[in-house]
Amino acid sequence: MTITTLPQDLVYGMPAPEYHAAEGLGSTSIKTLSDPDISMAEARHMMSTDEHKRVYDVGTLGHALILEGSLDDLVARIDADSYRSTAAKEARDQAYNDGLIPINNAEVETILTPVEAMRDAVMAHPVAGPLFTGHQPEVSLFWEQEGVPCKGRLDAYHPDRGMVVDLKLLRSARPSDVQKQISDLGYYIQAAHYLNGVREVTGFTPDWLFVTAQKTEPFTVSVHRLHPDALAAAQHRISYALHRWRDATSTNTWPGYTGIYEQNLTAWERIKNEEMENQS
Repeated sequence: MTITTLPQDLVYGMPAPEYHAAEGLGSTSIKTLSDPDISMAEARHMMSTDEHKRVYDVGTLGHALILEGSLDDLVARIDADSYRSTAAKEARDQAYNDGLIPINNAEVETILTPVEAMRDAVMAHPVAGPLFTGHQPEVSLFWEQEGVPCKGRLDAYHPDRGMVVDLKLLRSARPSDVQKQISDLGYYIQAAHYLNGVREVTGFTPDWLFVTAQKTEPFTVSVHRLHPDALAAAQHRISYALHRWRDATSTNTWPGYTGIYEQNLTAWERIKNEEMENQS
């Protein structure tokens, strides 16, 4: 079934491949465009490259199990201990072509078991568990902002509670580590981008929470809310990204690094040199 989206629309039940194929700048593109250190030539290449990585499968499985409660329609079991044989490779490739995630016998222990442990930890958490009950999973958003088509996909939408919950599966759920990830990976920009979409479509700005789960033992879980300053900073980054996109697409010009950059030493190299000078 093909779902036709409007300039401003909120769509339940849209398959992930259809969402990804739909027009609009998603949060990953916005984060790329909002980084002034990335040239437009590089940004264009990054936005057009769709390289599949096995680690993405773990995230997809974790999201499906926690958000939707089942992997029945997502996993293709491969009766092999590895993908070294031609038959196993062909079965793996066919699974991906069918929109499924292949899991061989050895990966039950290395992939499925940790994903189930993450699910159990999240659902047992006193704050996080109730956030993944009574929600609408994987809700697609389409809107226009500053003349640019945009899109987003909400993990867990609670329209009756005025809340959106975003699930992150990370190396660490320690709050100090999560803070670093929010900054380094631009999660705050993603949050503001999606909140803009909900506000544009519904006229209401919901509360936003991150639930983070550690991907390895002890599978700890933590819940986070963004400071208003972080969301305000994100809006500046988003406006910058949209401005760059409009300029590049209107002129079909995607420049690289055209300036002359004066370079000093890194802070670490300066410290090392100062220590040497002090010893001499």
